[in-house]
Amino acid sequence: MTQIKFDFGHPSTDGIADLACETVHVVPTSRFNSGKRIVVRDSFEVRLDESGTATVTVPPTDNTFAYEVTVGESPDAWRFVRCVQVPDSSTPVEFADLVDVDASTLAPALNNGAALTYLMASSLQEAQAMSAANPGQMVFYPEGQAKTVASQILEDLTDTRAVVESQSAAAAQAANAAQASAAGAQEASVQAADAVQAVSEQTAQVSANVAAVQSVADSISESKAVVESHANEALTAIDEAVKSVKGKASDATGDDKAETTGESTPDTTDAAADGSQEA
Repeated sequence: MTQIKFDFGHPSTDGIADLACETVHVVPTSRFNSGKRIVVRDSFEVRLDESGTATVTVPPTDNTFAYEVTVGESPDAWRFVRCVQVPDSSTPVEFADLVDVDASTLAPALNNGAALTYLMASSLQEAQAMSAANPGQMVFYPEGQAKTVASQILEDLTDTRAVVESQSAAAAQAANAAQASAAGAQEASVQAADAVQAVSEQTAQVSANVAAVQSVADSISESKAVVESHANEALTAIDEAVKSVKGKASDATGDDKAETTGESTPDTTDAAADGSQEA
């Protein structure tokens, strides 16, 4: 169900006064279905309050019917009738905002019953000026002018298309160049990475060689120390042997000298005895 809010007034010496206590008649243009229920074409009415307002609740319309709303009674000079569509809305809608439709075809009455009027211009420029001055009016001008303008528009569009195609081609070429540059940069990056890897491997090999040479040098130094130690021990032993030999030789020389001295000294005692005996 949809709520429709009515709000009416009438001219007065103070401007617009409330259309109080007048009657509004509502009737569908034909019977319609509400679910499985058939609703016959019958009317109801509502009386406006002191402020000229009222609210009614009705089923929304579809493409099979509309509502004919009559405001005022037959004797009233201001009496008017509207045939309107009612949308399916969960919030109240204003009667003034409802779309007018033709009672026979239910097609929207776009001009709300007003007569179609238009203006004639002798040129496009005049038509543009008249259209700006009369925004609610249709303005016509000679067909030749329209063809000229259409040709100019088509030419402008063709030129614009050519410019766009040229710019698109240039952009595509630039994109291809950028892609090629990116590929070259990527390849150079890979080569640089390979070179760095090779240098790193060579550095590791040099480090290994230096470690091996250092190990050999350390081994030679240890061997040299061992040899020097053994040589010192041998020299010490030789010195001690020489000292021992010299000592023994010195002892032997002293003994020989003592023996020689004992043998060459005559025994005077024995010689005297022998001489005495001979005498």
